[in-house]
Amino acid sequence: MRNRSQVRVGPKVIHRHRVGDHTLRRVSELVFVRDQPMAVLGWVDMAGDRTPVYLELDRSRLKSPKRINGIFYYDGVTVDPRFVDLEDAPHRAANGRH
Repeated sequence: MRNRSQVRVGPKVIHRHRVGDHTLRRVSELVFVRDQPMAVLGWVDMAGDRTPVYLELDRSRLKSPKRINGIFYYDGVTVDPRFVDLEDAPHRAANGRH
């Protein structure tokens, strides 16, 4: 797999996703790692190697509607792990003071 930047069609999961104070509906790639469902949130480039940013999904909340292959719904809210620490950071006032 030399060129991983090409579009790959695979299973997708539709889920409610929270980033900070905002919750939105999102479509992510669905992969299984050691039989555990994972939502791929994005990819980061680490010294030329593309690495997925993904989070574990609770299998009991993953639903697949009949007659639609490759689409799953997640009955829960996911949280982006890249922004969890930012929620604890102090908020700055408009003038830049804490």
